Amino acid sequence: MTVEICPCEGLNPKCEKCFGSGYIDSGSTPKSARDQAKPKPVENAKARESLLPDDMDALSRKEMENIAIKLIDTLDAKSKKQMQLLNSIPFNTTTFRIVLKDKFRMLQILESEKKILRAELSAINQEIASKKYTSHYKFRHYLSDKEIDVSSNRQLKDLIREYKKLKNNAS
Repeated sequence: MTVEICPCEGLNPKCEKCFGSGYIDSGSTPKSARDQAKPKPVENAKARESLLPDDMDALSRKEMENIAIKLIDTLDAKSKKQMQLLNSIPFNTTTFRIVLKDKFRMLQILESEKKILRAELSAINQEIASKKYTSHYKFRHYLSDKEIDVSSNRQLKDLIREYKKLKNNAS
């Protein structure tokens, strides 16, 4: 099965297709038993084009700041999507890992993409520091600077609880 983006894009928490996650199964299945035995290729996060140029020394301060802002915005968007997926998982059932394996695979893909973005942001921050520029960047989403272990149910539940506390305190 492959995962597609829902027409509501995860903006409707009461959507009957994606249940608020923003992702739906396309319904396509492998054709033979041999194809089912093969591991499915996971979307390669490294296939994404890097925002960093090869020669970072040639960048001006404004260009570096713009790249950093784009990286942070992308991290925030991916973190929001991860939280939507986490909120759509019923952790109180006993078979949620088996039934919702596509959501967990999508969480893992998003996390690997976020690791690459964090590495690029770290590289740009090192370049800014080496040129002795000052920078103060702030993430807008709770999960943007957190590394998530998708295989740990406890950590996922704790992240949801902490996020809900933060949202309730902000209101």
